[in-house]
Amino acid sequence: MNIAENILKHSLQNVYFLTGTALAGKTTMAKEIAGKYGFTPFHDNHNQSHFKVWESIRSKNIGSGVQPMEYVEYVIIELVKLAQNNKVVADASIPFELLKEISEYNRIACMLALPELVTCENYGNRDDHRDWLEWITSQEDAEQKLARQNEWFRTQTEQAFKDVKRLKLFSVVRTPDSTVENSLRLLEEHFHLL
Repeated sequence: MNIAENILKHSLQNVYFLTGTALAGKTTMAKEIAGKYGFTPFHDNHNQSHFKVWESIRSKNIGSGVQPMEYVEYVIIELVKLAQNNKVVADASIPFELLKEISEYNRIACMLALPELVTCENYGNRDDHRDWLEWITSQEDAEQKLARQNEWFRTQTEQAFKDVKRLKLFSVVRTPDSTVENSLRLLEEHFHLL
């Protein structure tokens, strides 16, 4: 028996995790669930204090490689604190394997977008990502940077599909025909909110 894992599972029992690929609808679904059910929303990279912690961790590890687990641990601690008195819907970038260890099956939903949808153009068309796309396209070697980023998006998305299948996690796949209403209904059923 892993006592630490059991303590974490107990401490996170009020957290509903949304994880997965870029452009899959995680942020939209978190807002929908929070609004409809009164959950506290948590978004690990739309919060200034979280960004400052990430930057601090990254700056300490320049030259030795970034240790993202330090940031994941920080996010988990924040979620434990929030979940003491609230139900929380977390749009958080936590590795699938770790989520499977610290949470229950019906508290984890992997939001996946088809690989052909996850492109720099689509990513940069979002209001909260326009600055990112403008920065890349302003670079001298913009086409190369965009090509490398698109390749990274593709490999990360394909790997997410494989990992979700291997780990037998619940997923909602975004296609060109997906609707907010249908995705929300699937999540409500999976999370036993209906």
